[in-house]
Amino acid sequence: MSEEEYSNLYVTSDTHFGHNKEFLYGKRGYQNPEEMNQDMIRIINETVGENGILLHLGDFCLNTSLEQYETIMFQLKVKAVWMLWGNHNNPIQKSYGGSVHQIAGSIRGTMVRYLHHYFTFRKGRKTFVCFHFPIHSWDGMSDGGMHLCGHSHGTLPISRPENKTHKILDCGWDVHGKPLSFKEVEAIMDTKDVNNLHHP
Repeated sequence: MSEEEYSNLYVTSDTHFGHNKEFLYGKRGYQNPEEMNQDMIRIINETVGENGILLHLGDFCLNTSLEQYETIMFQLKVKAVWMLWGNHNNPIQKSYGGSVHQIAGSIRGTMVRYLHHYFTFRKGRKTFVCFHFPIHSWDGMSDGGMHLCGHSHGTLPISRPENKTHKILDCGWDVHGKPLSFKEVEAIMDTKDVNNLHHP
């Protein structure tokens, strides 16, 4: 990954665009799914920006048609979206049966790269392991490798930002309310002590 990509990379998960259950949008302080959608789009555009890349760790949307999905993507004024699959499959995943890996395309000008389920990358000596689900053991774990996940909506204590014992972070919307820059990710991970790991 280039320095330019890394400096413009942001991460989030579990936006659940279009999720029409009050327990989700109501808990976030919205009156309906459309209000939630529009505010999340605004926050993403303001945070990530036109030169930014949004790494999304799954559960991008729910209860959306392909046309609705494309409308949401069209409103994201970012350079690119890198997307992993979650457990609530978006219409693109359904179209390909979840079997595709590393495909890319453009949705009305927004470049979208689909990374399948699991994505790892290194920046210098730092290892990042990205997966929708929190896992117990990951590549480079004992050497400070960082695991970025979602899925639990902040309910899993070990992946919360304030947990100091493992370099794992729930990057979900319900934890942070916005995408995180990788400077923010690293700052959180720096508070976690790899020496406290309990290996399987």
